Amino acid sequence: MNTLGLERRDGRNLLLVAAVVAVVMAATAEGPTWVRLVAGGIGGLISGVVFVISTLLINRYKPDHW
Repeated sequence: MNTLGLERRDGRNLLLVAAVVAVVMAATAEGPTWVRLVAGGIGGLISGVVFVISTLLINRYKPDHW
């Protein structure tokens, strides 16, 4: 994570966001249990990727006074 320019707290936040999205999607999806778990996993993975991309963009282009 250091090679990407992410801090330790960014990693913690990434796991938290991905876990919350995965649980919410698994709880709200319809279908058999395995479908719900797959939907939650895919949703958590996608939200994790979006979180990393947005964090990298914010870190790169944020104003100096932040």
